[in-house]
Amino acid sequence: AKILDSSPDICEISELSTPADGYWIDRLITACTRESELNNEASFIRQALSASLRAFANDAKTFVMFDNLEGIENLLGESDIFEDLKEIFKHSNVPFVFGGKRRFVLKTMLTGNTKLHKAEILQLNPLTFENSGILVEHLARKNGVNISEQTRDLIVQQFKVSPIFIRNIIETSAEKDTNLNTFQDVEKVYTKELFGGRIKGFYDSIFDEIIPNIEIQKRFISLIYNALTVEKEKVPLESWKKHSGLTETEFYRVMKLLNANEILTVSANMVEANAENEVLSDYIIKRFRLEIRGDRRGLAVAETLAEFLKKAPLTMARFYRQNTAIGLRELMSVFNCQEIPISLLFYDVFKELHKGNVKEQILEEIKNDPEKVQLPQIVYTAQTVAVYPQISTLTERERSAVALGFESADYTDENEIVWIAAEIDSKLEANADLATFWCDRLEMVALMCDFANYRLWLISPEGFSPEAVNILNQRNAVGSSRQQIELLANYLDAKDVINEKVNENEFEMVIPMGDDTELIAAYAIEELARRHSFDTKSINQIKTALVEACINATEHSNSPDRKIYQKFNIEDDKIIITISNRGLRFKGNETNEITPNKGRRGWGLKLMKSLMDEVKFEQVDDGTKITLVKNLVMA
Repeated sequence: AKILDSSPDICEISELSTPADGYWIDRLITACTRESELNNEASFIRQALSASLRAFANDAKTFVMFDNLEGIENLLGESDIFEDLKEIFKHSNVPFVFGGKRRFVLKTMLTGNTKLHKAEILQLNPLTFENSGILVEHLARKNGVNISEQTRDLIVQQFKVSPIFIRNIIETSAEKDTNLNTFQDVEKVYTKELFGGRIKGFYDSIFDEIIPNIEIQKRFISLIYNALTVEKEKVPLESWKKHSGLTETEFYRVMKLLNANEILTVSANMVEANAENEVLSDYIIKRFRLEIRGDRRGLAVAETLAEFLKKAPLTMARFYRQNTAIGLRELMSVFNCQEIPISLLFYDVFKELHKGNVKEQILEEIKNDPEKVQLPQIVYTAQTVAVYPQISTLTERERSAVALGFESADYTDENEIVWIAAEIDSKLEANADLATFWCDRLEMVALMCDFANYRLWLISPEGFSPEAVNILNQRNAVGSSRQQIELLANYLDAKDVINEKVNENEFEMVIPMGDDTELIAAYAIEELARRHSFDTKSINQIKTALVEACINATEHSNSPDRKIYQKFNIEDDKIIITISNRGLRFKGNETNEITPNKGRRGWGLKLMKSLMDEVKFEQVDDGTKITLVKNLVMA
């Protein structure tokens, strides 16, 4: 690592190399430094880039990785470095990785004179919400920053599970010796980051590298600001070129780089701002206010902080709504001319025949429903916002979808149909005004997208009032309740494609260590196990194992917060219990046993294994987690 950090030039490399590598390294250096008319800049670069092939040919263990390849666009010279790389490694046996921004790497791999058609593509997907939360908790512990569950979730949502921005917020909090216990704490740190911290520096460096001229840079900040706040839709690339102040060649180079860095989206000679990146939007707005409009810094900071504080609860509300979205796009994608009971779609029929009955009873009853309806064959689905962005002002992207298909498997213009669906909110049965409002909005989608033949589908949690049903019938619309959607997914054997409800049989408990508090947990698990038909012997075994796990956590962890965190997950055929604590990890031998002393202490781990069907010990970042599993024995 020290050799890499010292950035040795080509003449130093031979001095630093081991004797075993000296032969091929010396020949490489000789070839690169030989004076010749052919040894120009492009030739030198190709020689340097192919050095790994020489190493591989001389039996050196070789692995090559080029990262941040989008930066090649900033290098000016005789050589097209990415073309050279593709040509050099296309036929070699040296394992290699080309890494960088997805838009740049994916495009350039498959274009140009050399195309890497056979290269394996590994796309690094964003972290899940759960894993992002774990990252926040880990970074907070590592940096000594206190957080709450609410601020953890806000950080994840506000920074769109971006590890770099999450780390920025936590590390800045640590440097300022502040905690993140409230939304106000988070937004104060974020405002500082935006006006003079790491986040500002992150985006400043991108713009400085792409557009070194500060005046030209300001012109682009103004163009992006207008695209975010005024235009809010794609505009012709030519109109940007007129206002850029750049030559045609330089303008297209800048736009290519802004697209590769996901500052903008450029396609088919149209340009669109990346409004989904809220951190980028905040940065652009901040720069516009200070550098173009000339607002006073103090006023801009105060108003920005106030805006963030107002937006924070809305951010979380939007997340909660997204998290409970049905998954309309996924559900409609399985429509394939199936014949289904009409009560699964039309709320008034369902209300008359089945509402109030339990799920199992309804599933039996619908088999005998006298009236059936045929679903269309869907060939393409998308979120409605993808075809009509204005719908985003009314609902989250996951709660509305369009599905293109045919009323039967007869592919003619007459049979083509588009279903436009949306989830709507209503505590009771949706009334006529609400049904009218949403029919108007979805018909606008059809009008603006030029859908000639369409069907509207509204889903309300509790269905629709009789007056609303009349409105739907007049507007060629279908109205369903949330219960109908779940039953429809079950009927179509598509339960996996819609979002599942939160596990209703998952419970969490936090107890203090000591004073026999483990008995409280034992009483709780006894009641839960009894509810789910576990026999008396199994219940006693579960209670004993749980008590032993709590005692071990109390006696061996030296926990700083003196708390035991427990989760009980009741499944159809087993109970899963996890017990975790902060503090010292267990230090047993390979079988995870603690050597017992002369008393009963220390036998707990062995006893747990004898009582439960599965016992798993995990060393986590800041303590130990034990998982206990007990299977349900059927009589």
